[in-house]
Amino acid sequence: MSARLIRIQFPLPVHDAARAYFLDLNRTVWEGLPDGESVRDYLEDNRLAFLDAARAVIG
Repeated sequence: MSARLIRIQFPLPVHDAARAYFLDLNRTVWEGLPDGESVRDYLEDNRLAFLDAARAVIG
């Protein structure tokens, strides 16, 4: 069995932030949003945390 994957390695803080953002996105798709919350508001904190962590590593 052959798999084609691109694996990029980042420090743990980037991985953790990306995972938190992914989990929010996934939860939104499968479970919907909490009452009264917009997609942007719900995702914004973890999106910004991921981008900040990535920028810190990339420079």
